[in-house]
Amino acid sequence: MKELISCIKNLPKHFKESLVNLWRNGAMSFSSIFAVTITLLLIGVISVLALNVQDISANIEDGVRIYVKLERSIDENAEKEVGNQIKKLKGVESVTYSSKDEELNKLIDKQGKDGKELFESYREDNPLGSAYEVEAKDPTKLASLAKKIQDIPNVNSVNYGGDSTQSMVTTLNTIQKAGSVFIVGLVIVALFMISNTIKITITARSTEISIMRMVGASNWYIRIPFMLEGMLIGLFGAIIPILVLVYGYGALYNYTGGSLMSSMLVLKAPMPFIRDFSFILAGLGAGVGLIGSFVSMRRFLKF
Repeated sequence: MKELISCIKNLPKHFKESLVNLWRNGAMSFSSIFAVTITLLLIGVISVLALNVQDISANIEDGVRIYVKLERSIDENAEKEVGNQIKKLKGVESVTYSSKDEELNKLIDKQGKDGKELFESYREDNPLGSAYEVEAKDPTKLASLAKKIQDIPNVNSVNYGGDSTQSMVTTLNTIQKAGSVFIVGLVIVALFMISNTIKITITARSTEISIMRMVGASNWYIRIPFMLEGMLIGLFGAIIPILVLVYGYGALYNYTGGSLMSSMLVLKAPMPFIRDFSFILAGLGAGVGLIGSFVSMRRFLKF
């Protein structure tokens, strides 16, 4: 406990010492910061891409429904029976009923003013059948669910956007998962690089550390400047990636108008998204530097 209190009291001194050490080992510090910068830049770009893909995927999944048209000739009881059978199918999230009149209203709304006059005449003898909108729990299994619904008696047709819609959802999910795995890999790489750099620094200053131990310096007293040094390497390495993301993503968002080709492919608004992510990136850099230094010092001091 006394050792911890002493270390806290000496933090300003340790911080100053870590800055001096960074300056003394200029070439090594610069190469380490540069390596961390590249790694954090890759992590930042891929993370921003993955988070946008996650949002886009969610938007697409929310917009994907299986549209089930019923036979026009069936009565109300038969319509309810179809709905009950759909609800019993595995993988169905929700089922929404739409009557013949509601279907006609949707058709009129789509046609605009000119179509309204034409289709209003069908009110008395509505040629449309009732319908159900079905939401799937897993959008990647739309095709199999649609096939099961098609086999239910009194179902006229089933539409869910075809294989292209399902392929898009599957592709986006794959990109998101691959991005997450790649980000974890890059964090491990950054941890290894900082750890290795600190290890080289420790080896180069082994005589100094041995003298400190001989005069009674505690392990924590020796360790803290190196940990702060690693944290500073991570923080300095995060500066350029943060600037690139703040200005680069803002420029991309303004250039595209916030969407890519379709209203469903909407990018996340720069603020507060990039601001919050910048803090995360800075924290990640500092944290990885701190942990990397701690691991290296633990091996060297053997406790």
